[in-house]
Amino acid sequence: MEQPYRKRHPDGPFVTLVTVAATCLHPEADGLGSLRRWPRQDDPEMRVFKAELREAVAHAERLPGDKLFDHVEYDDGSDEACLQRLWRDLYGAEPVTEPEQA
Repeated sequence: MEQPYRKRHPDGPFVTLVTVAATCLHPEADGLGSLRRWPRQDDPEMRVFKAELREAVAHAERLPGDKLFDHVEYDDGSDEACLQRLWRDLYGAEPVTEPEQA
């Protein structure tokens, strides 16, 4: 059996995004329900997840191969479309880009 992405590439790109997606969004998981119940503000892993999701939405070409699709089945047609839908489902109308700090 293949080791999880996080164990094989602990410092790899989008490791938290891929790990959380593999845990919560694979076909046998609770899906968005489990992600929505995950503590938002107080959980450091969710802050990293959100930051990586933000970057992945903006730069899906940086995703490591087919790692997202390997763990998450989606009907969106592309990683880009899946990531954009995931952002909308989790964060609604919140802009993907962070506001500039003054």
